[in-house]
Amino acid sequence: MEKRVERVKMPISRAGTWNRGYTLIELSLIILLIGIILVFVLPKLDNLGDTRLRTTARQLAGKIQSLYDESVLKKQPYQLVFDITNRTYSYAEISDDVSSVISDSAKETSMPEKVFIKDIVMPSEGRITEGKVTIRFFPDGYVEKNTIHLSDGKKDFTLVTTPLTGKVKISEGYVEVGEE
Repeated sequence: MEKRVERVKMPISRAGTWNRGYTLIELSLIILLIGIILVFVLPKLDNLGDTRLRTTARQLAGKIQSLYDESVLKKQPYQLVFDITNRTYSYAEISDDVSSVISDSAKETSMPEKVFIKDIVMPSEGRITEGKVTIRFFPDGYVEKNTIHLSDGKKDFTLVTTPLTGKVKISEGYVEVGEE
């Protein structure tokens, strides 16, 4: 005897199969939600440039302080060379006669996108807006006073180096040399 199994049809739900698209109200709500999100997000995106400029100013101040400390500690002169035109800077250990580089301590560092050096003011050379500028750190604990102006086109930061301590003061805005 053979048993036959009957196939029974299972009921299938039709929920969710109605596919006629989105209504005008649904589309309007999605556009409204996207607009509300953009209202809160776009102002934060504008601050990215300010953050980039502020970070660059702090990194540069740290590098200047570090070179000053290393020069005093190792009793060896160093130099920090800014190439204003190409938006880069590099540092190196130099010999006592200040004319020859002993070793390149680091490769050339580029400034972040949209951040540039407006000018560097040194008492001995005046205001320099293009080309190369060299700041020397001497083993007796001296660095020439200099003022570095960084900008992103909207905001400026001023870095002022104190000659006898090597400390760098960061100020928001473009500060003239005589105003410190």
